[in-house]
Amino acid sequence: MKITKAMFVSFVLGLLLVGTAQAKGNHHHKEQNFTVVIESFDTNIPELKVEGVTVKNIRAFNVLNEPNDLVVRKGTPVSITIKNNSPISEGFSIDTYDIKEVIKTGETKTIHFTADKAGAFSIWCQLHPKNIHLPGTLNVVQ
Repeated sequence: MKITKAMFVSFVLGLLLVGTAQAKGNHHHKEQNFTVVIESFDTNIPELKVEGVTVKNIRAFNVLNEPNDLVVRKGTPVSITIKNNSPISEGFSIDTYDIKEVIKTGETKTIHFTADKAGAFSIWCQLHPKNIHLPGTLNVVQ
């Protein structure tokens, strides 16, 4: 009878240890939330003199996501709220995650995905030439 009790106690302790080890091995990540604001910068320079050359009526229009770089651990659920302060519709794309959103002027959209691929991925606007937009990066680290 004593052997049976000893075996039973050992069995129960073994189950408890295995359950504890499995619980420690589960890496459930809490959702990481970001807010990205798309800002535009429209600059007019009536006249510019450089090295004896005069250039008139220069216009530069650039769009920037603020913040432009996002960092998250692999396996983490991600929520990105995007607000468009640009005077025109803008795109928000992360090709690796098949994200291609269009955000109208003044609109706010939220996207959800799980960062299940490690690496550095460009965040860019699929609607306009790349030289207008300053791209951002989604950095998914191990």
